[in-house]
Amino acid sequence: MSLLLSGAKTVTFAGTEMQCLEVYTGEAYTININFTNSVGGPVDITGWSFDTTVAYYDVDTISYPAATPDEITLGNITVYAGAPTQPTALDTVAVSLAGGTAYLYIPTDLADGTGGRPNPALVQGKADPSTLAIVTIEITRQDAVSLLDNVSREPLGFIVRYQ
Repeated sequence: MSLLLSGAKTVTFAGTEMQCLEVYTGEAYTININFTNSVGGPVDITGWSFDTTVAYYDVDTISYPAATPDEITLGNITVYAGAPTQPTALDTVAVSLAGGTAYLYIPTDLADGTGGRPNPALVQGKADPSTLAIVTIEITRQDAVSLLDNVSREPLGFIVRYQ
């Protein structure tokens, strides 16, 4: 399973290719998620559970190579030194179980300098350095044949910018 975001660019982080969007401090985002099968039909997500978490990283440089417009190059990525708490409103919520739809909510306080979270307000606009927030949706669902729980983790990158 992989998540594809409309308007996203591709980032490879620690060997994992993921979709990446830029978000701005003080703004909230609702991202629609549609679970579909190989022919585009909806997947029934009844009984699935979602656990959404975020981890923070400091990034020295961010560039957008002209030769590969759908990619972002990140330089000097280090784990954020603080002990951040999870934003309380960060969540993935099912909307239509039979229709296979859900949404991911990115709250205004994804990185707001409180709760041990980084403060991208120290960086103006798109200047370097910046904060990279890796939001991971852990999806647990029961296998139809074995009846065992299958667990997948879908990482999404968010470059947090000061507005």
